[in-house]
Amino acid sequence: MKKKKLVTAIIISVMTTALLAGCGATGTLANPDSTTAESVKQETGNDTDAADDTQKEAETVQTQDSADFDLEAAFAAETGVGEPIRIISTFEGTCQVQSQIAYLLGFYDAEGLKEGVDYEFVESGGETGAVLLSTDQADVAIGLISGMLQPLDNGLEAKAILGLHTGCITIVTMGDSGIHAAADLVGKTIGVTALSSSQHIAALRALNYEGYSGDDVEFVVYDADSIQQALLNGAVDAIAIGDYKAAIMVQEEGARIIFDTSTDERLKDENCCVFYASNKALDRKPATLAKLVTAIQKASVWIENNPELAAQIQVAQGYTVGDVNVNTELLKTYKYPTSLTLLREAVYRNFDDAQALGLLKADTDKDALAESSYIFLPGVADGLDIKEITPPYDPQQFLTTKE
Repeated sequence: MKKKKLVTAIIISVMTTALLAGCGATGTLANPDSTTAESVKQETGNDTDAADDTQKEAETVQTQDSADFDLEAAFAAETGVGEPIRIISTFEGTCQVQSQIAYLLGFYDAEGLKEGVDYEFVESGGETGAVLLSTDQADVAIGLISGMLQPLDNGLEAKAILGLHTGCITIVTMGDSGIHAAADLVGKTIGVTALSSSQHIAALRALNYEGYSGDDVEFVVYDADSIQQALLNGAVDAIAIGDYKAAIMVQEEGARIIFDTSTDERLKDENCCVFYASNKALDRKPATLAKLVTAIQKASVWIENNPELAAQIQVAQGYTVGDVNVNTELLKTYKYPTSLTLLREAVYRNFDDAQALGLLKADTDKDALAESSYIFLPGVADGLDIKEITPPYDPQQFLTTKE
């Protein structure tokens, strides 16, 4: 088949690369000592058993270190000292439900965190989380792992500290298009909001799983306000967008979802959205960040058991706009793992795929970059054993529509 070339577009990572020029040093707070399975295989002649044993041993050490760490004492020494941790505002969008619920239902408060003292929210001003972290305008951001790959490869000094949930990205076509699967996209045009965006990378992964590449399709860039109209007008054959917008298009426009990271067998258990913290913040207030992570873990347990109520609260408080039933069904498709081990697996897998797709720099040590891109914070459990939890504040009080 004759290959199609990518439509010329401004790649968002160019801006990030420029902003991150000269940022190469890492924070002094390092990951717990662990050796990746791949490096052990190289040292032992691909001895898989030795690699697996070493990785398990490292994970055991991490768990023990965390269990022995006095988080309360460390937090007491941090609280009220210096500026609060600056979290990019999370009060918009279905997929940010965990941070919304953690704040609203008092999970932050229950961990002893005080707004304005230990943390505060800052607006994005239209900038990406990577830009705000790199320019020291924020300390914590929520971002999709895939969308942070190139910023991290370009020197972004930040680490993933908790995986939030699965899902998020879909590829949508019109119901009468004749396109029913990712393989049917070969020779077609796909709309994305930016090259190297999470949506673009999800489409590349979908194609790669079927044995194809970005050269087998044509990607066309549209802004977020016009990409759906481009599909409706027939300007493109499919678009890669967030799952909420996709669900509305299916309900109102007769569109069809042909790839969904929430349900695809290869991706349905993979963390997509992640809490990232700057290395500077990790050095400055690791215990405060550990408290934030623990609060999110507990909120996640509640949401998994109460997706309908969580969706109703989001709509009532204006955190998401639209049909509460659509919102509810989306939250039901997500998984909310609190395991740090699953975070590590997601980071490594995304970097593996990024290298296979040619998205990393030629001289990048993929495994070293992956290992430096996450951290298990001392005092944070590697997953919660509890299956149910009562929120500190009564959820019913937040079902009144916010004025």
